[in-house]
Parts: sequence; structure tokens; C-alpha cells
Amino acid sequence: MNKALILAASLSIAATTAHAETFTPISDKQIHAACGECHMTFFPQMLPQATWSKIIGDLSNHFGEDATLDAATQAYVLKYHLDDSADVKSTRAAKKWMARVNLANPPTRIIDAPRFIKKHSDNDFTRMWDKKGVKSKADCIACHKDAERGIFED
Repeated sequence: MNKALILAASLSIAATTAHAETFTPISDKQIHAACGECHMTFFPQMLPQATWSKIIGDLSNHFGEDATLDAATQAYVLKYHLDDSADVKSTRAAKKWMARVNLANPPTRIIDAPRFIKKHSDNDFTRMWDKKGVKSKADCIACHKDAERGIFED
């Protein structure tokens, strides 16, 4: 392969990643076991501490489901999310997800976050969800093939 083609391919990959919303991949096996059994393991930097406290604090009523964990696992999952939440971290993604969040009235879930609404509110997304058979707005993997690795393409 010639050097110009290799360079062009490298620049294309770099440009794609630069335009993607990226989070540090979750490698914690206990988090994947506790959360990933039912849905994609969501990134703590998508929500502020207050939201994670509410979501993980009442797992017996987890969006209409009983997702109860034993006390030690629940405490571990909560600490994991609080330590890496959007209002604690200063990563590019965390800052974007905190933009326009009212901490006096924080979002109740990821799909209520201003960043999610901004990126998914137009009619093109609604049509795309129907076309791809997206099960719910929380079904990130249906449209973002690298979501579990922390990469969300625009």
C-alpha cells in the first residue's frame, strides 16, 4: 500500500474519532455483571451524581422493572457511577453532557439529559429509529455500533 493512501486512511480515522462523542470504555467486570445483564452498561459521565443516586438508589423500581441487587453490589455500582459522573469529571464528554443541566432539577434518566435531547430530537432520528427497529431510546447499540466501547458517532 502506498504511503499517501496509508496517511489518508489514518487521517480519516482520526477525523472520525475526533467528531465522535467518546467515553472511557467500562472494563469493570462487576459493573458489566450488575448492569449489562439487562441493558448496555451506560457511562457514568452521561449523568450527574444526583441522577445516578436516584437511579441506583431505587433499583426495586428501575424504570418499571425490579433490578434489585444485594446491598454490597448496589453500593459498589453506586460508588462507581458517583466517582465518574458528569459533574465530577472534566473530560470533553462529561462537559458536553453537563451543559445546560440544571442541578436543582437534574434529568431523571439519560434520555432526559439536555445532551441526549439535543442530539436525538429531530424528525430524522425518529424516522431512523422506526427504520432500524430501535426498541427504545435507551437502545444505543441499535444505531451506535461502537457504543459499548464508548464511541458515539454524530
